[in-house]
Amino acid sequence: MAQIVRQCLLLVLVLLIGCTRDQEAPPAGQSGSAAPSADPSATPSPRATAIEVGQRFLQAWSEGRYADMYGLVSAGSRQAISQDRFVARYQGIADEAAILGVGSELARVADPNTDRIPYSAVIKTGLWGDIREQNTLALVREADGWRIDWSPSLIFKDLQGANLIRTFVDSPRRGAILDRRGRPLAVTGTVPSVGTAKNLITPAQVPDREGFINYLSQRLGMPAAEIRARIDDPRAQVDVFIPLKTLPPGTPDALVTELENTSGVLIQRTPRRIYPNGAAAAHVVGYISPLSAEQLEKLRPQGYSQGDFIGAVGLEQAMEKELAGQRGARLTVITPEGSVVKELANRPPRAAQDVITTLDITAQLAAEQALGDRTGSLVVLDPRDNSVVAITSHPTFDPNLFITGLSSEEGGRLLNDPRRPLIDRALTATYPPGSTFKVITTAAGLERGGYTPASRFACPPVWTGLGPTNPKKNWSNYDEGMLTFAEGLMRSCNPVFYDTALKLDRIDPNILPSIAAGFGFGRSTGINGLDDVPGVDPNPEWKRKTFNEGWFSGDSVNMGIGQGFLLATPIQIANAYSAIAQGISLRSPVLIREMREAGTDKVLQRFEAKDMGRLPVSPATLNVIREGTRMVAQDPRGTAYSVFRGSTLDAAGKSGTAEDQGLQSHALFAAYAPRTAARGVAVVVLDEGQSGSLEAGPITRQALEAWLRVAG
Repeated sequence: MAQIVRQCLLLVLVLLIGCTRDQEAPPAGQSGSAAPSADPSATPSPRATAIEVGQRFLQAWSEGRYADMYGLVSAGSRQAISQDRFVARYQGIADEAAILGVGSELARVADPNTDRIPYSAVIKTGLWGDIREQNTLALVREADGWRIDWSPSLIFKDLQGANLIRTFVDSPRRGAILDRRGRPLAVTGTVPSVGTAKNLITPAQVPDREGFINYLSQRLGMPAAEIRARIDDPRAQVDVFIPLKTLPPGTPDALVTELENTSGVLIQRTPRRIYPNGAAAAHVVGYISPLSAEQLEKLRPQGYSQGDFIGAVGLEQAMEKELAGQRGARLTVITPEGSVVKELANRPPRAAQDVITTLDITAQLAAEQALGDRTGSLVVLDPRDNSVVAITSHPTFDPNLFITGLSSEEGGRLLNDPRRPLIDRALTATYPPGSTFKVITTAAGLERGGYTPASRFACPPVWTGLGPTNPKKNWSNYDEGMLTFAEGLMRSCNPVFYDTALKLDRIDPNILPSIAAGFGFGRSTGINGLDDVPGVDPNPEWKRKTFNEGWFSGDSVNMGIGQGFLLATPIQIANAYSAIAQGISLRSPVLIREMREAGTDKVLQRFEAKDMGRLPVSPATLNVIREGTRMVAQDPRGTAYSVFRGSTLDAAGKSGTAEDQGLQSHALFAAYAPRTAARGVAVVVLDEGQSGSLEAGPITRQALEAWLRVAG
């Protein structure tokens, strides 16, 4: 993988064209590799008029049939240039000038056999749009009929003799990705590359050569044998920089200064995309990578060339157009010595843009620390504006490695790790939400099931509402007594929600799915900047289409406790709890707050949360949900009381433990705080866990406390 990011170079695509150029890429829209052979039918008849020969020549040009064009040129022209070079020149200029197509039209002339025929050409390009040329075909009459007296000026009028076509590309500096306070998440900067040169490590300058090598080994963390092999490489020229190691972001300035002041050491600073926070928020920020062959074919008309970098994943990919800006370009005629004869077209560059996210890097780093080495994800939102404060997915990766170059060992680890570190679990992994979904079942029961806040339900260890042959266990092994909805949430009593879901099913099996949809389940959250998956909000029609089966009461009962076919992403669960905390409507999460002109404070675009619809619940129902989630965290009988005891958060929340069709047990916790004027919502989903309260709960508390310290 390339070592240097080439986005900042001002001069690219300096290709060899003209008589020194034998093979070139075909223009866009052409098939490819080898020059087409001449079509015998293109050879003019001795009886063809000059106008007819000129029309055939221009038609072949518009269709990229360069060999057929050559078949129409005069004997003198063929002596001056071979068919291979003729075809290579047309193909090369089409590539260099990013020509997408050519249209042309002969002027009307009185004499069909005149030897000079004016024509107009429209050369369509990817960089400059249409270039219009007024030119003249010169023809000569030979023994076998009229022929084109060809010269390079028939490609571009100002292309004379040995002159060449050159494109000069001006690439804007790639925009930065910043957190909500303007702190860098991805920037184009310079990094120190440590090296030496053979003329710097002579005995006079470095008396102890082995000591020097061992010093570098210790300071750079490289094997001495590797350093020695590079220095002793016979291919290395005496006065040419020998690179040893590019220092990673965050390297102490003191070490750079120490190395720079060490005899025999050279420091070169090279432009490169830098991710100063390493693996923190890597799935959100993403990384850039060299263009693939397919991407290069598509982007070459926009001024890209081999070795250029482009956004690969995350915001780097999603906001590529804004971050990259528009490359400026000049199409010129130059002499063989490089002097510009004429500028044929000019497109000024358009400045890149900075992406200002809603992430807070302090809260993000705290979230990363809270999740630790657990496989899973953590999402923190600010329900006041529904902005994304932190998104963590673990295991993760360091995007800097994709710039400096992944070793085979590092690449193998990322690709073969069964925990799939490249997956953004927060936005693209789906899980049964388990008991965190019971707030939705509560809402459906109170709104459509005929229940009231005072309704009470039995909470036995075993529930037999589907019949004695289909018993379902509660998580608790003793009878919890008669509980209200709020108390059912507090104790996470499965029978309360089994009863509710069963009654709703008998009224209409679509009630619970429709209420769930009102809280955002089964559809994208609408988060801006990145794509998330919709999950599954199952209903009878969905099951019929998916499995060609009918809906059973057991499907509703399983859904009532967040199990069965129901699947949600962590960001969906967080967004639903943000709606509960805010209490009015479901909104889209905001990840990108502003677009600014790169390197300035000039705001070009500002984003806010979009209203996704009012919540399908009354204020009275919301009060029951809020009281139940408060009791989970603050009542001594609550399942997470021990987790939040002593906290100043004034938190409300809900734990969850769920199974993927009996294959894997997940631990979840969703919470918001402060309870009456929430400034933070946090959701933790652990891929493997047995207790939402005891395993995911402490992580949620730690992340919320860290954010509220920052938010004030």
